[in-house]
Amino acid sequence: MAIAVFDIGKTNRKLSLVDAGAIRHTVAAPNRSLPSPPYLHYDAEAIWRFLLKGLRDFAQKAKIADIVVVAHGAAGALIDAEGGLALPILDYEHPLEDPEYDAVAAPFTETYAPPMANGLNVGRQLHWQARQFPEGFARTRHFLTYPQYWSFRLSGVAACEATSLACHTGLWRPAGGGFSSFVDRMGWRDLFPPLVKADAVLGPVLPEIRKETGLPEDCRVRAGIHDSSASFLRHRLSRPLPFAVASTGTWVVCMAAGADPHGLPENRNCLANVDALGTPVPCCVFMGGREFSLLTKDLNGAITTLDAIDAVVARGSILVPPVAETGGPFAHLAAGGPRGAGIKSQEESVARASLYLALMTDYCFDLIKAAGPIVVEGSLIGNTAFLRGLAALRAPEPVLVSKDATGTISGAVTLAGERIPDEPLEVEPLEQPIAAYRRAWREALPA
Repeated sequence: MAIAVFDIGKTNRKLSLVDAGAIRHTVAAPNRSLPSPPYLHYDAEAIWRFLLKGLRDFAQKAKIADIVVVAHGAAGALIDAEGGLALPILDYEHPLEDPEYDAVAAPFTETYAPPMANGLNVGRQLHWQARQFPEGFARTRHFLTYPQYWSFRLSGVAACEATSLACHTGLWRPAGGGFSSFVDRMGWRDLFPPLVKADAVLGPVLPEIRKETGLPEDCRVRAGIHDSSASFLRHRLSRPLPFAVASTGTWVVCMAAGADPHGLPENRNCLANVDALGTPVPCCVFMGGREFSLLTKDLNGAITTLDAIDAVVARGSILVPPVAETGGPFAHLAAGGPRGAGIKSQEESVARASLYLALMTDYCFDLIKAAGPIVVEGSLIGNTAFLRGLAALRAPEPVLVSKDATGTISGAVTLAGERIPDEPLEVEPLEQPIAAYRRAWREALPA
């Protein structure tokens, strides 16, 4: 019996067919957002058409027993009494000014949700929408976080789930469990449907969707899970504490299993997620994938070499954050950029950008007091300079690289009782001494 995993990232959406412990087919498309009116928002109907077509094609290849939705955080849907959208699904990159939210938000020590740019705090989104669009907000019967919105459209059953509620939304108490004081202050508890676990079966696929796609009558829809939490889950189920995970994509999400969220710094984009078992997980995030794309966009696909990496380290050529207007520990500070000796080739430019990612990841792990081996998965598993640089920075703890560039899918299928085998390989650290390079970078960081 096969499993369909619908993975909605910020940049791309993918539908994968997993059967007998392997990903058999994947279809993907870029996401795009629609401009105002009323604000920058996700093209939900284009995503829905993509999903239905993919399910229809996959249903001809295998009998699908389960559908699991995985989606990024910082998004959610306001659902009206008829099951439609009361307002469009806001794109978290929409410029969103709401100073009143900061006055009513629950404190960081309760939610471990730092103030983030634009709509990255879902609580800020809701507060802004309620005030800017009171008529649409008044029509809202349910608020659904992003994975559960798509599961609702497939099953007709509304539910909420802790990994999605807890990911820097300001709506949840990761350490104590339950909704935050902000939710009660706003009188919004009734907006949230019943809480279920990520692996809960909401029901079978709706009859009209079965008719359109050819899915079997007993095809189950699971509640779904936040994407970084999906990546984390398979390691949590198979690895002793403590350990850490770097889930890489548009965002690099650093997660410390077995660490205590108490004492997380409030001003460095640190937060606490909740894993699928209900345990708080200290995290620190930065938009590493987006930054790397910006840093290397004019390099014509150049790749780096060990000689180029050694040259960059030896000459002390560094990139100081923030290097772009993206989220991270140094967001909203004066722009950084190149420091030290210049770059002499495209290969060295890629090496410097890759080492910047390694330095940032190492710094994030220190902020959240990560211990034990580190597993890297996602889009950066093929970046040798990043991996070997990180391994040198974290020594003597090992850095392991997953063979799975789609950790979200491997994590998602565990919710339906399936496993995709993966034995991460240990990364060989750079031979070039990197301590002085790291020290120079940290000394150059903004206060």
